[in-house]
Formats: sequence, C-alpha cells, structure tokens
Amino acid sequence: MTKKPKYEIPEYDPYTGELNPYYKELINMKKQPKFKVGDKAHKPKGYAFPCTIIGVFENLKGDIRIVGEMDEYGLLHIFNEDQLEHYD
Repeated sequence: MTKKPKYEIPEYDPYTGELNPYYKELINMKKQPKFKVGDKAHKPKGYAFPCTIIGVFENLKGDIRIVGEMDEYGLLHIFNEDQLEHYD
C-alpha cells in the first residue's frame, strides 16, 4: 500500500517547466515536526497535561501526531501538534 501525501509540492512549474524556487524550503517545512522525543510540553487549554514527548509519527493521512507521557502519573495521550506547547 503506497501512502499518498495530502498535497503535492511541485519541484517544477507544470506549465513552464521552471524550477520552483521555494521547493526545498517547503519540503523541509512539511517534514519538520514541532516536537521531538524527549521534549517537555504542556497542554495550554483545557485540562492540565504536563508531559514528556515519547513519540512523534504520521497517521495514515500524513498528519503529525505526538505521544506525551504525563510527568506525574505516566498516563499516555496522543495529541495533534497544535494541542501542545513547549516548556522547560
């Protein structure tokens, strides 16, 4: 089963054949998750969830998901990237 990206970033303009000057920057932005394993994070809205990031992955649609382990109780929770913020 081949995973299809949500959208394609063309390396070349399909009409003129010119190189897309932003191609490398856009590809790098698309693949850089907000968190990495070992980062400290918290949930700024709703219930408190201070945690350590223990997993970062893409779901089948290509969306980034973050697994946080709650610091005090060890509870695991899967978040969207925008649900968490960094803290030291």
